[in-house]
Amino acid sequence: MKHLRIFTMSLFAAVVFPLQGGNAVEQEDEKYPEITFEKTTHDFGLFDRAHGDKVCWFVFTNTGDKELLILSANSTCGCTVPEYPKTAIMPGMKDSIKVSYSGSTKRVGKMKKTISLTTNCKVNSTYLYIMGEMVEELVADRVKPEEQKK
Repeated sequence: MKHLRIFTMSLFAAVVFPLQGGNAVEQEDEKYPEITFEKTTHDFGLFDRAHGDKVCWFVFTNTGDKELLILSANSTCGCTVPEYPKTAIMPGMKDSIKVSYSGSTKRVGKMKKTISLTTNCKVNSTYLYIMGEMVEELVADRVKPEEQKK
């Protein structure tokens, strides 16, 4: 009887433990998309109210092993509108997210806005940022020399 119990437990262990180990290997081998941005922050710098409407693009690459889907893109206020690709981005391919900021109707001062993305990546939340400072009118002594040439 004792030998039958040992045989049964051994048989159980021989069947169950390899199955558990197989699942762990499969989870490690599971493929995911991965979104990699060239930059996650865009600084518009100093700008005047007359030029308060701004646009920038955040370029990204799918550096993962599966097609990338951007499920949603939301901003912290209605003055910032993200536009994102609605189709799948294949591994190794590049695309971009366009962010429009309508500042001409806002008050002057510094601003920083957050755009949150939801994707099908393993880490499914990504954040992008835009910032800048709007003044009523640009004054030459407030503008950096490299910005005056623009």
